[in-house]
Amino acid sequence: MKNLYLLFLFTFSLSISTFAQNLKLPIPTKSFLSESKKYDNADVEYFTKYLGKGSRKILKRFDESNEICSSIYTFKNGIVVKNNSCSEAGIETQIIFKGYDKNEVVKFVEWFFKTKDNQWNKSKTKYEPFENDAGCYFEIKTTKNQIVLHYYCGC
Repeated sequence: MKNLYLLFLFTFSLSISTFAQNLKLPIPTKSFLSESKKYDNADVEYFTKYLGKGSRKILKRFDESNEICSSIYTFKNGIVVKNNSCSEAGIETQIIFKGYDKNEVVKFVEWFFKTKDNQWNKSKTKYEPFENDAGCYFEIKTTKNQIVLHYYCGC
C-alpha cells in the first residue's frame, strides 16, 4: 500500500510539473494589437487584459515630479514584469515567464514589437535592429524553470 501511495505521489507531481512547463499565452485580438500601439506599456496592458489585474510594487519615482519611473508587476501564471524608465537614455524591461517555453516568448515579442527594422538571430534568442542604431534590443534567456525576456529601447 505504501508503494502504491508513493507511485501515486510521483505520478501526480510529474503531471503537475509537466503542466507547469507548458503554459500558453492567450492570443490577443487584432483590435487589441492595433490599440496596443498607443500604449507606453503594452506588455502590462496585455497581461492585465488577458490574465487579470496584477499587483504593482513601486520601486522608484523621479525626484522632480514624483512620477513613477520603476515598478514591478506580478500576474497570475508566473508572469513578472519589471519596468525601468528612470534613465534619460531609454526604457528597460524584464519579463519573467515561469512555466512557459521559449516559443511562447518569441510569439509575444512578435505580437507587440515586430518591426521591419529588427531581425532574429538564428537561435531566436536575440531580436535586434539590423544596424547598431537606436531602437529596441530584445534578448531571451532560458533557465530550468523560466524564460526571461529582457529588452531595452533607446538611443
